[in-house]
Amino acid sequence: MKKTIVLTFFLVCTLLISIPAISFANTIDNGKNENGRIMVPIRAVSEKFNSEVIWSQERKSITVIRDKQQLLLHVNSFTALLNNFAFNLDVPPKIDNGISYVPARGFAEAFGGTVLWSEQERKATITIGQQQAIIHTKPLKSWRMSQERTNVLNTKINEATDLSSYSQIRSYFKPYFTDSFINKIIHSNGIKNNAVLTNIADITYSSTTLARMHQSAYFDSGTSNLELVDRYVFYKYVDNQWKVDDVNVGRQIITP
Repeated sequence: MKKTIVLTFFLVCTLLISIPAISFANTIDNGKNENGRIMVPIRAVSEKFNSEVIWSQERKSITVIRDKQQLLLHVNSFTALLNNFAFNLDVPPKIDNGISYVPARGFAEAFGGTVLWSEQERKATITIGQQQAIIHTKPLKSWRMSQERTNVLNTKINEATDLSSYSQIRSYFKPYFTDSFINKIIHSNGIKNNAVLTNIADITYSSTTLARMHQSAYFDSGTSNLELVDRYVFYKYVDNQWKVDDVNVGRQIITP
């Protein structure tokens, strides 16, 4: 029994010693997120991976040398060279306030590394071999719909119950409704079963470009009956703003 315990302890120690420890570099705070592509300051990042950076003002080129590998990039060019072998970049390098930025993925993969992006922490982690660099980007402006915009869109939905009084339906609703929804209400001459609802419910976001809201209200339906109106509003972020993409309304008579 003692021999087994000793042997197990020896094996665990051997495995721990054989696993190389990852060297965590200091963080970098001026990364950029441009249209879903992470751009990193090449000189600051390269230093974290013991790489040399050479800038050519004449050619507007950036050369990164790491071990026996040489990466050549040109400002505003989608083509890069790794040891004279060409490959394409998702976005081209750029200069911002005198700092050269390159796509994080292109830099990492050129040297056999990987990039992990954390949306919650707004940071990219580049790992090459046993080294890492963590690049933070500035938080994006809030993409959620403002209360003012929600109120405006709700007013336009209420107005779209009957379109007979509008001579220019498409131009009037275009700032508020998507083209597909405008086509739908024109075909049906308004939102079917619609009612004037003023209560604004919480909006649920399924992504940064899609959202929905459920509204409900009771209306008198003669005698002692009530009519329950359920309205489901679907939003879409297009043309740099939130618009109504669809509205479905249901009605139900509630008897006492």
